[in-house]
Amino acid sequence: MIYHIYFDAATRGQNGPSAAGTIIIANHSQTPFKTTLSTMSNHAAEFAAARFAIACVAPLANQNDTLMLHSDSKIVIDSLTKGYAKHFMAEVTDINQQLDHYRNVILEWIPEKQNQGAHQLANQALATILNKNRLNST
Repeated sequence: MIYHIYFDAATRGQNGPSAAGTIIIANHSQTPFKTTLSTMSNHAAEFAAARFAIACVAPLANQNDTLMLHSDSKIVIDSLTKGYAKHFMAEVTDINQQLDHYRNVILEWIPEKQNQGAHQLANQALATILNKNRLNST
């Protein structure tokens, strides 16, 4: 089976609250996932979103399935493809080790407009953090 996995992160500010969204498409069915992340940079959040996406597909896929990961983050796709990222080596190593469990993995950079579903989910999760923070500060 082929799993198309779209993922994205949303971060408020340079180093702020962050969230991730993922859409998994398999057998003509879409399954959305979203989660809040800790405070981090946008690049760190994009790597965390990749980890989250793989964790979401893990219970669904088996080692013989094909995973096609789609992201609008060039740093994530390029780093995972090359197996190297100067400032994110631990993340690249961890994610690639998780992906090694699958026979076929395809990494694809896509334009933002093709990743709107995952983007919206990440922003929804981020909004819950921002709303909670706003309520706690009043």
